[in-house]
Amino acid sequence: MELNGSYMHPHWRLTLDGLGLNTIADWLALDRKLVDEPNQRGSGISQVFQASVEGEEGPATVFIKHQRNYVRRSVRHPITGQATLYQEYKALMRCWQAGVPVAEPLFFAVNSQSGNNEAMLVSLNLSGFQSLDQVDLETLPPARRFALIHDVAAVVRLLHERGLVHQNLYPKHIFVAWSESQQRYDARFIDMERCRPHLGRWQPRLRDLETLARRAKGFSARDRVRFLRAYLARPLADSEGRSLMARMERKFKLRSA
Repeated sequence: MELNGSYMHPHWRLTLDGLGLNTIADWLALDRKLVDEPNQRGSGISQVFQASVEGEEGPATVFIKHQRNYVRRSVRHPITGQATLYQEYKALMRCWQAGVPVAEPLFFAVNSQSGNNEAMLVSLNLSGFQSLDQVDLETLPPARRFALIHDVAAVVRLLHERGLVHQNLYPKHIFVAWSESQQRYDARFIDMERCRPHLGRWQPRLRDLETLARRAKGFSARDRVRFLRAYLARPLADSEGRSLMARMERKFKLRSA
């Protein structure tokens, strides 16, 4: 493994220390329930659990992703592979440090012993949020619908401006919560396992937008174009910008047909 060790959220370190949650084994000893059916890859297994821990402000729900020998092989790791959770942890930290809103990582650890690779990532539950695919668009007043489009477009733009692409940008991977006081949506990303730097290339960013446009249900062609214009912030003036705008608008309209 590339990494043997652990991480704790700095604001939660004392709390987790006091609860005795310092290792993978400690978290697995918690009373927890399985969220989904386990994923298997060869002899490896990946599971997601939900549990509750006592935080400074009361009980907090957490999601515990645990993997054993669930690895992806690559040129850099052709034989032993690397835990896919390590990639998600790196992406979450990269986003967090860049100011891109994501589910906060509380704990991460990997270890390799006797040929067994184990990894764990614990994140705070996004309390009060719902995934974009669960939003009932038909019940939203026009102003709220426009705000949703604008605020989701803004957070996707922020991700791309920080040099990153999600690469799995389904509506179920964007969580939103309406703020009555601010009259806007708070939008955050989850499942960042495939998130990578886009290195200034437009193609990966286009794929993010196409994936979201293709999978988003209940949005009209006009909604999609509104999203696109909000994502770009303003029509770009040069010929390359106009060409890009036309290409993306065309794709959004086609995907809505």
